[in-house]
Amino acid sequence: MSQLQRLLRTTAFRAALLYACVFSLLSALGLGFIYWSTASYVEGQVDARLRLETEVLLNLYQRQSLPALLESIHRRTQEDQQRIYFYALWGPDSRALAGQLSAWPSGLDAQRTYATLHLSDVIKVRDSHKDDLVRVLVTDLPEGYRLLVGRDLHEEQAMLAHTFSITLSVVGVIFLLAMGGSMLFGQASLRRIDTVNRTAGDIIAGDLSQRIPLSGRDNEFDELGRKLNEMLNRIEQLMAGMRQVTDNVAHDLRKPLNRLRNRLEVTLLEARHEDEYRGVLEQSIQDADELLKTFNALLSIAQAEAGMKRNDWGKVDLRELVEDLADLYGAVAEDKGIQFEWHAPEDTALRLYGNRHLLAQAIGNLLDNAVKYTPDGGHIEFSAQGEHNIIRVEVADSGPGIPATDRNRVLQRFVRLDSARSQPGNGLGLSLVSAVAKLHKARLELADNQPGLRVILCFDKAV
Repeated sequence: MSQLQRLLRTTAFRAALLYACVFSLLSALGLGFIYWSTASYVEGQVDARLRLETEVLLNLYQRQSLPALLESIHRRTQEDQQRIYFYALWGPDSRALAGQLSAWPSGLDAQRTYATLHLSDVIKVRDSHKDDLVRVLVTDLPEGYRLLVGRDLHEEQAMLAHTFSITLSVVGVIFLLAMGGSMLFGQASLRRIDTVNRTAGDIIAGDLSQRIPLSGRDNEFDELGRKLNEMLNRIEQLMAGMRQVTDNVAHDLRKPLNRLRNRLEVTLLEARHEDEYRGVLEQSIQDADELLKTFNALLSIAQAEAGMKRNDWGKVDLRELVEDLADLYGAVAEDKGIQFEWHAPEDTALRLYGNRHLLAQAIGNLLDNAVKYTPDGGHIEFSAQGEHNIIRVEVADSGPGIPATDRNRVLQRFVRLDSARSQPGNGLGLSLVSAVAKLHKARLELADNQPGLRVILCFDKAV
């Protein structure tokens, strides 16, 4: 397909061409109105001159009678060598008494006052002047006389013809400029689209780092380019995260799977007592449960990041959820000798729009970590409170805490600090919390509790 064919097929060119045609049509209508107004004005000026000339002759007739009128018409006819004005006077018997006209003009209605005639209908002229026009005014005088005063419109015709040609030229120039502008606009749009297509082709080929270049003009194309680049950034992050998850899954699950396989293989090498088989199977079931927990956590994170389970969303009473979780984890903390305190005001509405199951998982992970890493005799604070249009959930413990340099890293999948290696876990708890927070457009903050860790979740209240 040629460049011109591509240009003609573009929506931008067609839209610009439509606007160009509409603009040209409106311009033609506007200039046509100006031409019509000019022609009407010129005709009005000619009629005014005819009235003035007729009034002069009428005044002469009324003051000095018919002979003076005849003499004035004869004198005016002789003086007007260029035949700009035409005069004629007819008697009651329709006989021409004075002027250039020997007979009543053909095509002139006897009842009309003003009329526009061809010059050949008034006097004998050469063929080159047959189409010239003349404007006449017919006035009835007392005693049956009729006076005709006319004016040659050759100069007015020439001026209007020149005006008409200029009008056509202006309309033509406007249309050509509009067409040229349409083509330029279409080509500019085509260049931007080609740039997007090239970038998309590079990305399809596997280079996810490519981005749509922006012109810096901050127009609609730049706005679209920014949104597409944000989408590409998100896709690249998700792809990188998927590769990282794949690597982490392969690395972190290889060890428990190998341990499980080796245990079963060693058990089968020789005959054993029933109790030994039972012990091996129980340990294998525990390992399988840990693997299932890991896969379930990965599934929950994936669902949260993908925005799945939207059908399960609704208004969640966070105070009720906090109370349920406090009852569950408070008992676990007391068994470990940890002081557990929780607070959620009864007089404040703590409702938000979200997925109750995912919210329970996320907050439950925070409480599980707090119980897991707080030493015996330690302290855990769990609270939820409303501040203006924000619901603030906090979990604070007196455990080892997380260094400020590692607080962003621990939100990634399978990341476990050295201080946490002695505790059971898979490094997915805070990753799930982060994914659920992003899904609910909440702000997640990790802070120093001096000692310990303070985790803060800020949600928007449901309207």
